[in-house]
Amino acid sequence: MLKFIFAFFIYVFSLLPLLVFSQGHNGNTNEDCNLMLSSLEKKEIKNSTANDYFELAICMYENERFNAAYDFFIKARSLNFTDKEELEKYLILCSIAMDDNENSLDLNPQVQAPDKTLLANNYKHTIQVHLLNLIFIIVAFTGIITALILFKKYKNNKSNIFLGIFVMTISFALLELVLFWQDFFEYSPTVAIYRVLFFLWAPSLYFYVKSKFIDLRVTNTTVILHYIPFIIVLISLVILGNFNVRTHAPENAFLDSISFIINDNWIKTVHLLIYLILIFNIFKYHKTIMQKNSKNWIKTLMVFILILILFLVTRAGFEHIYAFDYISKYFIAVYFILFISILAILLLIQPEVITELITATYTDQPTKDKYKNSGLTTTMSHQLKSQLEDLLEKDKIYLDNTLTLAKLAKNMNVDRYSLSQVINQELNKNFYELINDYRIKEAVSIIESKQEIQVVDLIYESGFNNKVSFYKAFKKRLDMTPKDYMAKTWNS
Repeated sequence: MLKFIFAFFIYVFSLLPLLVFSQGHNGNTNEDCNLMLSSLEKKEIKNSTANDYFELAICMYENERFNAAYDFFIKARSLNFTDKEELEKYLILCSIAMDDNENSLDLNPQVQAPDKTLLANNYKHTIQVHLLNLIFIIVAFTGIITALILFKKYKNNKSNIFLGIFVMTISFALLELVLFWQDFFEYSPTVAIYRVLFFLWAPSLYFYVKSKFIDLRVTNTTVILHYIPFIIVLISLVILGNFNVRTHAPENAFLDSISFIINDNWIKTVHLLIYLILIFNIFKYHKTIMQKNSKNWIKTLMVFILILILFLVTRAGFEHIYAFDYISKYFIAVYFILFISILAILLLIQPEVITELITATYTDQPTKDKYKNSGLTTTMSHQLKSQLEDLLEKDKIYLDNTLTLAKLAKNMNVDRYSLSQVINQELNKNFYELINDYRIKEAVSIIESKQEIQVVDLIYESGFNNKVSFYKAFKKRLDMTPKDYMAKTWNS
């Protein structure tokens, strides 16, 4: 299932740039002008130039929206547009066209009919925008709920806290994009909050991946160091303010510098690239000991970051095109929707891939070299093995469907690294294989002792928490499905 989702994830993301670029090559349509105008209204006004308004005025003029074109040509002139001769030429042409339109309206009132069509099209466009915004809001709240589940239900593993931070912040980014796009009230911060949250995304994913491996430690000091860019930007905005009225706000060199850093696409590209390299190095070092599902999941995260990098590079190259600026924000919104949806689905059907630590896949090769620097003595190892077997055989601790390596280690009053070593060396298995062996053994015992039991009840009574993991583990060990085994046992 994870392999299919991984392939779908890459396929869809590979198509999205084509959808974005296809929007900008059909000439200057009325919709293009509307997009340019909307983008100009919602971007940082102080960064708007005479050229910006001139390009928008040209678009309006070519679509015979002469009144609007005239207004924007005047705005360009007020900002000292350099090519004054060209500007004056268009002002004269707009004036002539507006006079001609007034005369034709007097002679033939039915020329107003296209305006009604335009109103109808605008109405349809408004409905579509509101529907999209509603979808963004629903998925954003789904992401927030998913993050809260990671914080609460799977908090035993530190890695899930970092993943929760990432999901929470991209969900907030979705919500803020909706605030920009809605037309019920004006939302115009000096610096968009999602641009600040950006500096949490890559470090959080990096720490999520790193802390999933039991042999890699993540200290609080390291976390703080990697979150420093986010902390600096956040504190700066809190102190200096983020919702100034731009037309009256005094110039502030420090805030302008912060604004440049968090708005510059090349800086953000380098930031993401650094963390992609860090994650790739972890993956390359551990890929030989990872299970297939875990390997595909880490690859998915790396593809996610890679697509973000390509997206930022593209934005940097086309940032002067307003239609692209507007459409590209929808691209990133859809991009986040896909990621949040895939994560929520995986958390539902295969939570262990997302939430559990990654332990070594057992092979016939000796593990002596791997643990040659371990401080665990042979006597201690045997004692831990005996203690572990007591918990499994007598206490049936595997029936706890929230059991993790960290939780089991805490129960045994030992660190998870030593416990993992004991499982690998003494039992020739990894944590998941060991626990699932006992759970399937329990499931078989229940089937043989009860003549009637529903599969859904069997799943939870044997310690599993979802159907997919149960069926996969059962078929792997007995080479048949639970239903087939039930029929064989009860009919014999």
